Amino acid sequence: MTGASIADLTVLGIASEGPIEEDRIVAVAKSLVPEHWQPTASVIAAVIERNLAAGLLRRAENYPMDQHLLVTAEGSEKIRALLLCPPEELAPSALPAAEAIQFCFLDTTDSETAKTVLFRFQRKLEKRLSSYEQRSAKGPDSGRYKNFWLDMEQRRLESMVRFLTVVSNETAIACGDSQNAAEPLQ
Repeated sequence: MTGASIADLTVLGIASEGPIEEDRIVAVAKSLVPEHWQPTASVIAAVIERNLAAGLLRRAENYPMDQHLLVTAEGSEKIRALLLCPPEELAPSALPAAEAIQFCFLDTTDSETAKTVLFRFQRKLEKRLSSYEQRSAKGPDSGRYKNFWLDMEQRRLESMVRFLTVVSNETAIACGDSQNAAEPLQ
């Protein structure tokens, strides 16, 4: 079994939508969150081979030379475990990438797991916003561009919290759990 890795989640998540060719997995992996993480083709190829050897991926074998890959049942369980894994463990030096990759592959898991991950994201963003507001209140109020930047950052965080509240509420309702729908940020 492979460890917790953003590359493993990426490869398995992409392959879960397949059958998909290895070259296509590489292309999709490189394009998912390029501003935060852009793995090399050789890194993705090594992860594909490691997951094939671990039995998390298999070849489609529709034709003798078929290079299409599929996720096994064990691979689906690994995806679930990687989604539940704290993003800090998936990519300690690329936290925004790990969070984005986890979010991108929530469709590959059951609704309860998705709900758990969304709740975790929402709480983390609320803490980031609160921390940001506290830090901003302690700083000097001078500087036109600094104030523009601080305002933009606060609006970005507030917008992300509102967005995750909506997504979490939709997921809670889809799970038949409308009582646990979160209140939107004002």
